[in-house]
Amino acid sequence: MDGILPFPAIDEIYQRLALALGVGLVVGLERGWRNREHSPGTSAAGVRTFALMGFLGGLTGLLGTIAGDGLTLAFSLGFFAFVVATYLVEMRPVPGRLSDKGMTTEVAALITFVLGILAVRSDMTLVSVSAVVLVAVLNLKEPLHAALKQLKEFELQAAIKLMLISVLVLPFLPNQGYGPAGIWNPFELWWMVVLIAGISFGGYFAIRIVGTKTGPLIMGVLGGLASSTALTVAAARFVARLPQARDGFAGAVAISAAVSFLRTLLLANLFSDEVGRLLVGPLLAAGGVCVLGAVFLSRRMHAEDGSDVMAAEMGTPDDFGTALKFGLVLFGVITLAHYATAWLGPEGLYSVAALSGLVDVDAVTLSVSRLGEESSAVSPEIAGLAILIAVLVNSAVKVAYGLYFAGRDFAFRLAPLFLVAGGAGFGAFWGL
Repeated sequence: MDGILPFPAIDEIYQRLALALGVGLVVGLERGWRNREHSPGTSAAGVRTFALMGFLGGLTGLLGTIAGDGLTLAFSLGFFAFVVATYLVEMRPVPGRLSDKGMTTEVAALITFVLGILAVRSDMTLVSVSAVVLVAVLNLKEPLHAALKQLKEFELQAAIKLMLISVLVLPFLPNQGYGPAGIWNPFELWWMVVLIAGISFGGYFAIRIVGTKTGPLIMGVLGGLASSTALTVAAARFVARLPQARDGFAGAVAISAAVSFLRTLLLANLFSDEVGRLLVGPLLAAGGVCVLGAVFLSRRMHAEDGSDVMAAEMGTPDDFGTALKFGLVLFGVITLAHYATAWLGPEGLYSVAALSGLVDVDAVTLSVSRLGEESSAVSPEIAGLAILIAVLVNSAVKVAYGLYFAGRDFAFRLAPLFLVAGGAGFGAFWGL
């Protein structure tokens, strides 16, 4: 018979039905706890009802393995109609009973029933994770409502714009190279635009929640995990609108650089233990300087601005113009690096590393580390020094971006920091 699934083993049936019952029980506990102050009989669904809903879903799914999916569909439609009818009855004002004007419980009942079916017919881990997510969302009623009351219209619009450029645009861009030697990748270029916009958006809310003293550091750590260069552009964008917070955002750039140095060290170790060993001292020394600089700059921010600066003074979190501008700059740098490398010819690995550092450190770290491990022509010392050159050039690029997007005062805070960090890194490499 069409639509009939292979009948599972009896012990597996027990496990899956127990999961369906457990899903309903967990959801029912949350719903019952939320309605614990209501008198018995005034709530449409409680612990037992939800447990039975999940179990009913499991039995419905099991029935489909015996008699076909048509019967499962019929039972499902009947249950959905029952929930809708219950909701309509609950909407009617009845003396002595609280009328639930929302639909959260009813929607939760439908999801519980569906998860009960999936517990028998699908992956049990997926059902378990979905149940946990459902309970977590149900339990976030007060925090979500409180956040919604504080959310401004332009912040909601910024979130929608970010979703549009990421979810609706990015996945449809070709992830392949075009132009000379395939150096122009639309997906990677637009990904940097999305990354800068996302870091700016997250940094805005971090600063709004915890203030301008701690928010930039949180923004810097998270940005350093993704792209310290993108973080620098996002921080410079905030400084352009909030000049009095330049020290705090310079600290964000410093801590993001420290995180990126650690990431570079990890990547180098993935492909060459010897190159990674040579870079431990230099990158830790440079990162230590950046951490100290971040602490110093954050304290200066505290001294200069004892009261938290309102996030509203920074303007909207969706300055996509800056992100697009950086995308264009990145396009130009990639093109320049390609042709400069072609013109230089075999001038050496150091020149290539310096040109690559204008764009990205991760790519040159991976490629050079592999050469240091596999090629007899490139020693680990040469590979390690090339990576340090790329890191230094990339740090200089951050200063240039800070100057371009935020002005001279911001760049003057970054330049000495990276100069000392670079000196510490090269000094440690040469054993000075």
